[in-house]
Amino acid sequence: MPKSFMTRVTVNNSIVFDYDAEFSLLDSMEENEVPVTYNCRGGYCGLCKVKLTQGKVTWVQDSLVTLQSDDVLTCCCVPDGPISIET
Repeated sequence: MPKSFMTRVTVNNSIVFDYDAEFSLLDSMEENEVPVTYNCRGGYCGLCKVKLTQGKVTWVQDSLVTLQSDDVLTCCCVPDGPISIET
């Protein structure tokens, strides 16, 4: 059985959960019952945009939304180590 990849995600300095190799950060947030707004799940609408305040992410699909340097779409990325985000 492959080893699970888990990393700590902190949301709004108050919610903490472990990302565990789900397809996207959005999927992990849903799995951990973290409130998150979204619509398309494909990088088109931008509703799942959050501010990355600490750490790095890896993009798993392209975003078609213009983002600021500290913005990420939760449907398009996964944590690359521990991260903190603000919704």
